[in-house]
Amino acid sequence: MDDAELQKRLRRIEYRQYLILALLVVPYLAELVGVWVAGLFAIVVGFAAFTMVVIYRRNDRSTA
Repeated sequence: MDDAELQKRLRRIEYRQYLILALLVVPYLAELVGVWVAGLFAIVVGFAAFTMVVIYRRNDRSTA
């Protein structure tokens, strides 16, 4: 496996870990600020993650 492929795999793993951590924070955040604010936070994080995936895939296709 060459270095570029390994870097791509490591970057995907890192993004996945950040998403899991963000989703684990929501229940604890709900206790502090309320369910509605925590739900809004989860929606914003989900939208940001979706946007990052779309941009990453579009850039990946344009470079190939």
